[in-house]
Amino acid sequence: MDQFIHHLKQRQLSSKTRKDYEKIVMRMGKCDPIEFLKKTINSDTPIGTVLPIRSAIKHYLIAEKGMTEDEANELLPKSKGVPNRLRDSLTEDELDTYRQESEKCPEPIRTILLLLPETGMRINEICSLRRTDITEKRRIKGFLFRGKGRKQRFIPLNTRASTLVDQYVEEQYLGEDWLFNGYKGTPIKPDAVRKWTRKMQSKFPELTMLSPHLLRHTFATNALRGGMDLRTLQALMGHSSIETTARYLHPDAQMLFDALRAIE
Repeated sequence: MDQFIHHLKQRQLSSKTRKDYEKIVMRMGKCDPIEFLKKTINSDTPIGTVLPIRSAIKHYLIAEKGMTEDEANELLPKSKGVPNRLRDSLTEDELDTYRQESEKCPEPIRTILLLLPETGMRINEICSLRRTDITEKRRIKGFLFRGKGRKQRFIPLNTRASTLVDQYVEEQYLGEDWLFNGYKGTPIKPDAVRKWTRKMQSKFPELTMLSPHLLRHTFATNALRGGMDLRTLQALMGHSSIETTARYLHPDAQMLFDALRAIE
């Protein structure tokens, strides 16, 4: 197990991903990895559940059994499973309600909540931003940071987001390393942000599905609706595979309604 944990750290996976993989391997115990995988998943298992289990077993085979990545991939059965349930995005009216309610939150929660649907960033990424991550490329202001998998990514800021960042830095920034400070010099925790989205869920029936991930989905849906191509969206979202980005191609309820209204 120690070799496995060391291997995951070397791969520079996020702490959450490492913990998830460690829990999977602990569940496996002394079972044969391949047999454990076959018993744990079946054709009815959601693909979002299949992939982390398969990845954890692959890393275990590399770390503990001395296999190469190609050897592990060859040995593991092909991933099967039911596609994840499609998530709707917020409608324009719901997004307006969300923004109005976000304005009432204390800093830095307010700025983070307002930036999420403007940037499409993962909640862990935005909470871990440093002041030095605010930069310019070709006179375009944005965040330059290392996201999931420690891959460097540049997120340009639109006018609304740029104004939010400028206002926050001028009025709220404490002059420390982390852009959004939490407890005793640490970055703010994602759960501190989720607490406020849960409050909105309970207050507004139309926001019952609200979460930081839904706001990321809302960004992607709005980007596609605005004509952004899939490759550009893939770069902005930080997806390793364009197949992951392609999930957002499915029209949401608002798109379907607009399409039907257009042919009335």
